[in-house]
Amino acid sequence: MGSDCTTDRLRAGLKATGQEMNSKYFDLTLTNISDGSCALKGYPGLSLTDQDGDRIGKPATRAQGGSAENVVLKAGQAAHAVVRTPDKGVTDGKCWPEPARIKVFPPNNTAALSADPAELQVCGNSFTVGPFTTSAN
Repeated sequence: MGSDCTTDRLRAGLKATGQEMNSKYFDLTLTNISDGSCALKGYPGLSLTDQDGDRIGKPATRAQGGSAENVVLKAGQAAHAVVRTPDKGVTDGKCWPEPARIKVFPPNNTAALSADPAELQVCGNSFTVGPFTTSAN
């Protein structure tokens, strides 16, 4: 089964996956960079930072409707979580400043990983993240 994935065994990534129903979606990945297996269960902590490392806005809230499953990652495998924010056009342009980096806290970890924000800009003060799963949605 593998022990819990710790921050030092993971690499974070984020990529845009498209738009649907006035929302922008992103695939947040945590990839196991260790030689052994490890497990993730639950939701990541996710926040945005500026060039100086200061937080922008509030951390992402947990999306409703997802169920947390135990995701076992062999070496090189990735777990996926869906990140969502409204599109700029549906929020009268009320958006947070564009982030320089994202900070990702794996479940049950207090140390964060950092990654490129992949054009993520939170609009309408709505910023959600789902639980980790085995495949990108």
